[in-house]
Amino acid sequence: MKNENQIQDKIYKSFQDNLKKDNANLEVLLGLSGGVDSCVLLHLLAQMQTQLHFKLKAIHIHHGLSSSADGWLDFCKEKCKLLDIEFYDVKVKINNKSTLGIEGEARKLRYEAIKKKQKGIVALGHHQNDQAETLMLQLLRGSGLRGLAAMPEFDEKRKFWRPMLNIKKELIEKYASEKNIEYIEDESNEDINFDRNFIRKKVLPLIESRYPASIETISRSAINISEGHQINELLALDDSKNVMSEDGCYLLIENLNKLPNLRAINLIRCWLSFNDLLMPSKKNIEELFRQVSFIKKDTSLNLKISNDQSIRAYGDKLFIVNLKSKLASYNFKWSGQEEIELPNKSKLHFVKTKKGGLSLSKLGVKTLDIKGRTGGEKLKPFSDQPSRSLKYLFQKADIPHWERDQVPLIFANEKLVAVPNLGVQFDYQANDGEEGYQIRWLRD
Repeated sequence: MKNENQIQDKIYKSFQDNLKKDNANLEVLLGLSGGVDSCVLLHLLAQMQTQLHFKLKAIHIHHGLSSSADGWLDFCKEKCKLLDIEFYDVKVKINNKSTLGIEGEARKLRYEAIKKKQKGIVALGHHQNDQAETLMLQLLRGSGLRGLAAMPEFDEKRKFWRPMLNIKKELIEKYASEKNIEYIEDESNEDINFDRNFIRKKVLPLIESRYPASIETISRSAINISEGHQINELLALDDSKNVMSEDGCYLLIENLNKLPNLRAINLIRCWLSFNDLLMPSKKNIEELFRQVSFIKKDTSLNLKISNDQSIRAYGDKLFIVNLKSKLASYNFKWSGQEEIELPNKSKLHFVKTKKGGLSLSKLGVKTLDIKGRTGGEKLKPFSDQPSRSLKYLFQKADIPHWERDQVPLIFANEKLVAVPNLGVQFDYQANDGEEGYQIRWLRD
């Protein structure tokens, strides 16, 4: 009973500390693997949802890596059925050749699948031993503060909640035994060829044999490092006010170079993190800063930081460029949709307005064609100026040259009538009070 109360009290406290302010019509989506950790958390949250006023749902990700995967899915589905918990299952396909490795690729696809179903909070069954393992792995990889901070109990940005992060694995297993909670055993957890399993099975038990409280103290160190990382982020936020655009699209080089070296490097790291990029090596970050320190206006800079991204300079600005965003020829038909996704995952938003925009009534059409740039197109966005080439308008709008071929163009009856984020052909601009469409292009 003492163990039961101890776990329940810690989860209740975690809820009060992290989620009470978001409690109105709160939905909690539990990542349910079928292992002991997530099954115990399912059992506890199912009991607490009425008292704490949230709606519990569960999701199981089928990775297809084990011959038992179908059985695990059925087990999780049946468990939720017995508890009257709404259940989702998603199958993902692992790329065995991924540079992230099988563990990293599975984790990436798992979180992507969860994100698509997420409407509120995501609950995960990570515990104190997981935290210690993560810190050890990050130390061995030579990670910086962000990596060493390991996992937060509540991730404000992603809305991930880990209510058992301060509970040891052995207490969770004891609770499962006392409550006769059934769970599955994943045979891959015994394979010490995986780094995490090696840490779990070989390294930490040896450390614990000499230092019995090591799991708690290593986890406490992760919290201390996390606090240091948060201070760095607050400093970067303050520094960003005169350096980074509000949307995080670019950095102003001249203002970046006014910062002390360490603060400039810290801001570059936070900028990359803000844009959800994997952190480049320390060597790459320092090389980027070195080149930026000596860059002159209009000097070319193109530093590859991963297989998918590079950092480029345009004018006095630094941009992150997606190397795989080139669009093949395409032609989409718009007939009233609020949003259209393009092949490179960027999106077009069509917003009704009575303050300018594109007038369908002046065009005399109800559908539009969306195409890529082929060259030679012209647009006349102003009554007192002649038609201009898109190249000229892009230059005037300070749009980097590598983005220009990515911009989708809007046609009606084979005539170019609008360029998102740039302008509308003057003849077809809606008058004030007349219904029109503002067309915005949002890059992923």
